[in-house]
Amino acid sequence: MKTVVFVTLLFATTLLRAQPEFEPADSKWLEMLFQSRGSEVFKQILQQPKKYRYQIVFSQIDRNRKGIPFVTTHYYHFNKSQYFYPASLVKFPASLLALQKLTELEPLGIRPETSVSFDSAWHCQTRSGRDPSQISGWPSLDAYIKKMMLVSDNESYNRTYEFLGYDYIAQNLQEKGFNDTRIIQRFEFSCDTLSAYITNPVCFFNDRDTLYRQPPATAVRRLQNPYGDVYMGSRYYDALGNLYPFPRSFMFNNYLPLDELHRMLISFYLPESVAEEKRWNIKPEYADLLKKYMGMWPRECQNPSYGYADHYKKYLLMGTGAPLLDSSDIRIFNVVGRAFGVLADCAYVVDFQHNIEFCITAVIYCNEDDVLNNDKYQYDTAGMPFLTELGQLLYQAELQRDKHLQFSNADLRELYRR
Repeated sequence: MKTVVFVTLLFATTLLRAQPEFEPADSKWLEMLFQSRGSEVFKQILQQPKKYRYQIVFSQIDRNRKGIPFVTTHYYHFNKSQYFYPASLVKFPASLLALQKLTELEPLGIRPETSVSFDSAWHCQTRSGRDPSQISGWPSLDAYIKKMMLVSDNESYNRTYEFLGYDYIAQNLQEKGFNDTRIIQRFEFSCDTLSAYITNPVCFFNDRDTLYRQPPATAVRRLQNPYGDVYMGSRYYDALGNLYPFPRSFMFNNYLPLDELHRMLISFYLPESVAEEKRWNIKPEYADLLKKYMGMWPRECQNPSYGYADHYKKYLLMGTGAPLLDSSDIRIFNVVGRAFGVLADCAYVVDFQHNIEFCITAVIYCNEDDVLNNDKYQYDTAGMPFLTELGQLLYQAELQRDKHLQFSNADLRELYRR
């Protein structure tokens, strides 16, 4: 491997940054739970926050007699300015925004299953092709969202990003109060940062007509990380195998702080618990699609079909392959992230049999040598056991907790009987 050395510039992580607006104290309740019931391996990770950089946001849910949810949120080692690469976590807000934009386009006859094609209008852009796994033979936003949620497909995310456009994403996230979130890049894209600002022409059509043409767009906004030039790793390899002996900058990469991701989950699954202006403007029928895909086991999917085990992409509670405890009636509505040694999961967990529901969002850094892109990460030996045990500890605590009123979300259960 080549080593690239710059002697004229030292990268420093102490640059002036904006101060986080919200830094909650650690939950005493979570502290007591982890210390009294956690395994020794789990506790050893908790004792090394600088090494593992874990963050946890957990919400208990109670309901009144009308079924209105009341949310109590606990934080543990939450640090908004401690950057972690969100990886595929951004596929959740991208899906929410795509369904919102489809709701806006519905008067033109466009629905999630409407056929769509992407053209190229710039040298870094690519055209989309046919999709033989779909009944129509063409891609659709419905198919892209399904693939993102079921198997975390990156091509589907790229097309969804191109449909939305840089400015639409930024404006609508800000309007919903997610001021620090930055979704400003495609995945696995060979061109430079400038390419993220320019998105493809998009065409929606049916068997007879072109329903809508979205022209190519160049973004007006230019966003970067709200905390400045953030870094990860002590060293990193680039795509050509060159080793850089300093941290990698993520200033122009996506950023999704844990508290904002957690609030996105709550505002989608528990909209009655947030102010009306903070709710997603998504047609209920379209929202049901995303809920179904987020909670579906891969074996339940058709067009396309997948042969993955149930615990695939379900890190909390069952990431190590652990069975779903003693209940066959649990659904985990979630999105995960895995890249650069970061392992994360954001989940709304529902046990219909025991009338349990809670939200958990957590991240852990699994990179012993702190080198990025060398494929030497401890996902299976540290990260996955930690997230699995975390989910199970919280589930068991909720199983034993006295609630003001138990309420089963029958509408969610019904999604898998249609």
